Amino acid sequence: MNDKLTQIAKLLPDSLSEAGLQEVLKMVNEAVEERVAAEVKLMETKVSGFLRTKIADLKEVAKKEVESDDEILRGYRIFESIRAMVAAEVETSDVDSKIAQQAKELEELQESLNAVNNKLSNSLHENTMLSSKVESLNEANEQLTESAKLPFKSSEAAVVITNETDSSRPSPEAANNIFLTEDVINLSTKQEALKG
Repeated sequence: MNDKLTQIAKLLPDSLSEAGLQEVLKMVNEAVEERVAAEVKLMETKVSGFLRTKIADLKEVAKKEVESDDEILRGYRIFESIRAMVAAEVETSDVDSKIAQQAKELEELQESLNAVNNKLSNSLHENTMLSSKVESLNEANEQLTESAKLPFKSSEAAVVITNETDSSRPSPEAANNIFLTEDVINLSTKQEALKG
């Protein structure tokens, strides 16, 4: 380092004072110290990273050595693998059975919903029919109420047809009996005539 400082001193002009030289020396020393600190920090980072990598590699190698030598640890690893496979199988079958159960329940609910919808549709149809019948009955009732207020006029005429010419005179049998009418007496005489 003294050689570098000597070369720097030769490059400086001769007219530089001792205080100026001290300032230049101070600045050069600060620059060198900053550069050394940066290089040391960079080197520490590199060394730390390298050591971490090597430590991780050493741990992995040591772990493999322990696993290969330790029967209990190998058994545990095998157990964990088997347990994971069985858990996956059980979970899959459980999920499948749950899905099937949910699908069955959904189908039953859909059938119930369809039945309720059919009943509702039938009820609505019946209500519509009953509503129209009620309207027609109300109209008929109004017409009957209006016609009941009017006086009754019959358009029919009664015609009486009889063979008797003089029915105003009662027969002597009917005159004595209030229950016998001329028609009953005529009927009984016709029956006697048919018998005889």
